[in-house]
Amino acid sequence: MAIQLQNTTGNVLEVDTTFKAARMSIRPLESLAWLSLGAQTGLLNAITANGPLFSLRNLSANPILIRRFGIGVVTQTAFTAAQLLEYGLYFARAWTASDSGAAAIALTGNNCKHRTSLGTLTSVDCRISTTGGVGAGTRTLDANPIALIGGWSGGVGQTINQAPDNLLQHAAGDYPLVLAQNEGIVLNNLVAQGAAGLVKVYVNLELAEAASY
Repeated sequence: MAIQLQNTTGNVLEVDTTFKAARMSIRPLESLAWLSLGAQTGLLNAITANGPLFSLRNLSANPILIRRFGIGVVTQTAFTAAQLLEYGLYFARAWTASDSGAAAIALTGNNCKHRTSLGTLTSVDCRISTTGGVGAGTRTLDANPIALIGGWSGGVGQTINQAPDNLLQHAAGDYPLVLAQNEGIVLNNLVAQGAAGLVKVYVNLELAEAASY
């Protein structure tokens, strides 16, 4: 039979007698709130180089943990000349005025929660482009992106395959991206869109709010 180790609080750890291995159950991080978000832009036209397409700012004193971030891109109307599409995910710090315009995403109530009984996000500002870019607020982006992704748009139907975590992935034991108050993440379009072309960008995000980390 297994050997049981018990501490003064009554918690039990079992150790297998044959392999001397601890029996453990991997569980999610104890957090106030867990959410997953899927969002899409409108048909984007003539977005400038380094123009923001999606942003999330933490307004709460509690840390926000970003566990996964992924995007996908589809060309609906061809550019006048085929071109490169590039996108970068940036850490934003010293964020004192939220971004503006575009479409605000209300992560309130039970919207996007993993479980109804979990807590609700305290306070975030989240928005995504419609037909133009997001209006940048007062914030400082890191000099280099956390992650980059690119593709080629040579005509209608060209894609960057959509994935839930192709820009950021957190596995058990990894350190997540931790956003303190007035920090956040921004997805930038890195190459100016040429004439006529229309693309749609899809964003997938998983995050948690913790009392501390």
